[in-house]
Amino acid sequence: MQTFRKQERLSGTVAIELLFTKGNSLFKHPVRLVWRFTSDASGYRVFFSIPKRNFHRAVDRNRIRRLMRECYRKNKHLLHELKEGEGCDFAFLYSGKTMPEYKTMETIIIFLLQRLNEEYAKTLH
Repeated sequence: MQTFRKQERLSGTVAIELLFTKGNSLFKHPVRLVWRFTSDASGYRVFFSIPKRNFHRAVDRNRIRRLMRECYRKNKHLLHELKEGEGCDFAFLYSGKTMPEYKTMETIIIFLLQRLNEEYAKTLH
């Protein structure tokens, strides 16, 4: 089932601060993925950020956020199952200056999720 529930959303300043101070990142223009594997049993938690500097109107930022959230929701099945007692926090940061198309955004999100899977596989060995 393709859902995006509240427990899948990353919130809280401490968790987000830890993500950006101790996390790793991947980049595929114009989206950066910052992730951090955790030892709590939270599963995958994600948030999306679009800078006000590039998109001054909130309408545009919300549209991009909805677009990214929908691409993630439809393709989160690509993520591997985490082991018992593990979690992963990650963030998608949009750094482009133009309004993206759905098709291009979806290919970027799929690519980044597959790379995240590869990074998770590296931690298992």
